[in-house]
Amino acid sequence: MKTVYKLSVIEYTVFKEVLEINTIREKRLSKKWSQTYLAQLSGVPQPTISQIENGTRQYPTFENMKKIAEALDLRLEDIFLPGQKDMN
Repeated sequence: MKTVYKLSVIEYTVFKEVLEINTIREKRLSKKWSQTYLAQLSGVPQPTISQIENGTRQYPTFENMKKIAEALDLRLEDIFLPGQKDMN
């Protein structure tokens, strides 16, 4: 019997474990943006961005990650699936 998996909160937690937080920092720095500027563009508070980049934000919300990705012109896959990273 084949098991079918659905994206759920549990899977999101697993994705979080493989989250390459450096992708956000690298892309932000390549644009020469401060965390404050990224916060203004994305609508995500600067302290939250700092915590995500430093790995101290245990469970960043999907919505915040989506906002950050959009502001940085990244795909969510670039953040959540590091092996698929495309930093163009």
